[in-house]
Amino acid sequence: MKVTFFSDDLSSNSLGRVYCLWRLADALGWDASVISPRGEEVWGPLRDTPFARACHRLAADTKPSHDEMGDPDLLIAVKPLPSSFLPAWEWSRALGIPLLVDIDDPDLEMQFSWERPIRRLGRILLRARGLRGSRVVRKRLVGVPRFVSNPWLQSRYGGTLLPHVRDDRGPGAAHASTQPRIAFVGTNQQHKGVSILRQAVAELAPEGFRLIVTDAPPADAAPHEEWVGRTSMEEGLSLVSGSDIVVIPSLDAVHARGQLPVKLIDAMMLGRAIVVTDVDPLPWAIGSGGVVIRAGSVSELVHALRSLSDPSKRARLGRSARSIAIARYTIGENRRAFEAACRAAVGVRADG
Repeated sequence: MKVTFFSDDLSSNSLGRVYCLWRLADALGWDASVISPRGEEVWGPLRDTPFARACHRLAADTKPSHDEMGDPDLLIAVKPLPSSFLPAWEWSRALGIPLLVDIDDPDLEMQFSWERPIRRLGRILLRARGLRGSRVVRKRLVGVPRFVSNPWLQSRYGGTLLPHVRDDRGPGAAHASTQPRIAFVGTNQQHKGVSILRQAVAELAPEGFRLIVTDAPPADAAPHEEWVGRTSMEEGLSLVSGSDIVVIPSLDAVHARGQLPVKLIDAMMLGRAIVVTDVDPLPWAIGSGGVVIRAGSVSELVHALRSLSDPSKRARLGRSARSIAIARYTIGENRRAFEAACRAAVGVRADG
């Protein structure tokens, strides 16, 4: 089968989800390519991978054609956004190519949320066109088969559950230190809760705890903190592998609910001790393989981290996390579900 993925932006971190889907198609021996109307170059962590060679940017005036699409049997729009789903929907109709959509983030919830009314008013005034586009997306999503990355999204959109996938590279470094190295690996955005993590580690720094973050150093960077900037995929995996504890300190905010960070999957695969907040779907994702705390609570995070200073406890949790990851997040475990949904969608076209 030939599959073309229509991405929102080749240069954004949303390409990480495209990569997961591409890996599943590649594992099936399918001919898979990625197209996008945006992004001057492939997102940094994936730039030097075989996947990058399958990515192609469309010219601004590109018209729908089988040649531009790679003449696929199936078109998969990644993210229900006006910039990806709507052109994919139009191309699907124009060329008679079956369409499937992948939903891995609460993108529409972020557009329409009343959680921050002042911000929403700004969107209404400054981005009315974008909001209209999101309403059109909601209308045209009806009847389009879909993947979702976690149960939180599945409860809202239905579809086939297809979590992020990773290769099993084996466990990471042995748990031995009583002065843990804590890692936050990913894109540092406000809803990710890095400020809470920094406060907690600052309290524990006199006990030898250290923190590493994949971002440029802020003006108030502390001596116990190491800021390494943006990393490649391989560099990020190496940081996770060598860490003692990985923390996903997501805040209870509309941008965080429904998100399944792929670095959580990496940490589980590598057998790290993991702390997550109680923001869905994180507790589902980690299961019994980690510690769950209340979102935004510095005191609970301090307590959880201090309890993980014991290497034997970290090792036990790491083994549990790794066992769950192998059973749930490998390419082999998800390949059949991906194949079945794609083959079913080949007979289904968006209409309306």
